[in-house]
Amino acid sequence: MVSGGAHRGMFEEDAGERRRVVITGVGAVSAAGLNADEYWSALCHGRVCTTPLTAFDTPRAAAAGQVDESWRGPSGAPAWLLSRMDRASQLGLDAAIQAQTDARIEFNQQNAFAVGAVTGIGHPGAGEGWAQLGSGLSGASLGLNIAGPVFTVSMGGASGLAAVVLAAQLIRSGIMRAAIAIGAEAPLRADVWQAYESSGLLDRTDQVTAQRPFDANRVGMVLGEGAAAFMLEDRQLAVQRGVHIYAEIGGEAITSGPMGDGQAPTDVEVARRATGDALLGGEISPSDIDVVVAAGLGSKFGDERETDIIERAFGRRTLDMYVATTTPNVGYTVGASGALSAVAAAKIVDQRKIPPHATFEEEDIACRLGFVQKLYEDRIVGAATAAYGAHGQNAALILMPHRPEPGDELPVLVN
Repeated sequence: MVSGGAHRGMFEEDAGERRRVVITGVGAVSAAGLNADEYWSALCHGRVCTTPLTAFDTPRAAAAGQVDESWRGPSGAPAWLLSRMDRASQLGLDAAIQAQTDARIEFNQQNAFAVGAVTGIGHPGAGEGWAQLGSGLSGASLGLNIAGPVFTVSMGGASGLAAVVLAAQLIRSGIMRAAIAIGAEAPLRADVWQAYESSGLLDRTDQVTAQRPFDANRVGMVLGEGAAAFMLEDRQLAVQRGVHIYAEIGGEAITSGPMGDGQAPTDVEVARRATGDALLGGEISPSDIDVVVAAGLGSKFGDERETDIIERAFGRRTLDMYVATTTPNVGYTVGASGALSAVAAAKIVDQRKIPPHATFEEEDIACRLGFVQKLYEDRIVGAATAAYGAHGQNAALILMPHRPEPGDELPVLVN
């Protein structure tokens, strides 16, 4: 990798062009497995990985997306660091280590200042660990030798995807050559569970079940914990290193609302604008998008609202698009949900496979979207995903297959 002092000079000749950002590493920890391959396998096989909640006692039977009890924290992280990190921080650091390892990249004192990190979390942990290290972001910096901008965003359910958006924009701006983006959440705590329960958002069937977004018989959320992370790089750097590129970030955007007085723009239009801006920024047509990875909140209102957003963003194209969602497999992971959806989108673009909806049984006429019942392979031009916070925060990401350029096969050596 180039040294921290050289990275700006490489951009001088094409400073007027929009810098291209690619994904070279992914990591994931969830109820579906302890790495990204296990998570993707569960999606492809339509496995429901939610189980009876055991993290704490509840007044009624409940299900949750729980990371396997065999998980012992981030590999190689020192005990003194882990002792200062809450569970969400540790999940996030584990995913980040996976993403860095997958990308086959190392940071040291020569290049550490060319690398940043952004973590998204919806429910920051309480206590001294949060105060000292944030949501694993400083942990990522300490554990991965990152010396560039390192910060946390908290935007509810949009947090993890917003971290990917902001990390990509750090690279597009020329501030960084590479960045780690993390979405992490550990909401299986009594206080968080009670907040969702009292809001009427959780499945109340008194049965151990799975989330059924967009299904006519859906009854609410099943909370889950987990984390996902990406190694993002300037395309030029990734090509020079000769590493595998999962996908190129075609466009990204963040919006917020809704307008409290009921006047335009409405909350649905504000959310739609995030996807619209992501498409516009990358000069991508809705007709180029073949797959949408939906948030899939699992509530009657939430799924109807998301269907409306998708239909407004893609118009008639909606009738011909595939739609996938990960919440039937791992539950709703709040701040990690958008990042986990983005991992699914990256894998879809890379492997050209569309995972099935694991719990779909009966169509809701208000949510007519292109779900498949078994793993499907097809030509994929582009994939979109979006995430939404409860207070009107929205993030959207467009992923496209990497487009090589003449000369990519010729490595450029930089001192």
